[in-house]
Order: sequence, then structure tokens, then C-alpha cells
Amino acid sequence: MKSAKCFLAGMYLHLALSVAVPIGVPLLAGREDGWSGLCTGLLLYLAVMLLVQLAGWACAVSAWRAARRGEAGLLRTWWLFLKLCSIPFYILNFLWSVFVWGLFIMASRGILFALLPIPVGFTCLTVVQTGLVGLFYLRTVRRQGVPVSGVHALCQFLPVLDILSTLRLARRLR
Repeated sequence: MKSAKCFLAGMYLHLALSVAVPIGVPLLAGREDGWSGLCTGLLLYLAVMLLVQLAGWACAVSAWRAARRGEAGLLRTWWLFLKLCSIPFYILNFLWSVFVWGLFIMASRGILFALLPIPVGFTCLTVVQTGLVGLFYLRTVRRQGVPVSGVHALCQFLPVLDILSTLRLARRLR
């Protein structure tokens, strides 16, 4: 459970830095030490992105180990915690990203469009990592004899559908 908590905390820290860095860049650029502050902010942001991804993969590996041991209750707790507590992250991340990247792309007259796959890829990887926890839970439950549709397993990796599937399964698999 520690890895799931670290992963979720890292996601929200990433979101906070996603807001702070673009706002802080123009403020720091006008000062004499602007480039130093800018580089520090960007390096911190990139380091947090890397740490969040590492925490996500560590959480997925922990879920895989729990699935091998057949710990369905523990996996259910991780799965519901990650899926339901990350809903505000994904909503705010989407809204902020559309706003900021829209401004960046318009201001650069389309040149920065080539960098757009970076934040999209980051967010998609977090969906995959939380989806793996859900997949391992569903596989464990299926091994225990409870019928679970393969569609639900697929939905764990698709944004928005993962939440709908999670809510439906959580009610059905009490």
C-alpha cells in the first residue's frame, strides 16, 4: 500500500509542479538569475516526472507480487484507492494541460506542437500503471472463481472507461 500512496502523492506533486513551473518561468526570466532559476525549476519538474513513473512501476510490480500470492483483498484496496483517488488528478491535469499547452502552441505558432506527446505520454503511462493494478486484481478474482468479463480488464487501460468499469465492478464484487 505504501507504493500506491507514494505513486498517488507523486501524481499530485507532478500536477502542482505543472502549475508552478509555467507560472514561475515568466517570473524568473525577468530577473538577473532567471536562467538559473528556470533551469532549477525545469530540472526539479523532470526529476519529479521520473520519480512518479518509477513509483508507478514499483506499484505495478507490488500488485503483481500480491496477485501471485493471491491477496485479492489487498489488491482491491490498492485498486479502488488508485482509481478513485486519482479522478481529480486526471480532471485537473486535463484542464491545465489543455490550457497551458494551448497557450504554448499558439505562442510558438505551432513549433511546440512536436513536444505535445511528452505530457500526453506521461498521463497515458499513469493510466497504464493504475490499470495494471486493476488487471492484477481482476485476474486474482477470476482465479478464485468469480466470473469477470474481459471487457472490464480492457477498460482498466482506457481513460474514463476505467473509472466507469471500476465503479461497476466495485459494486458487483463486494
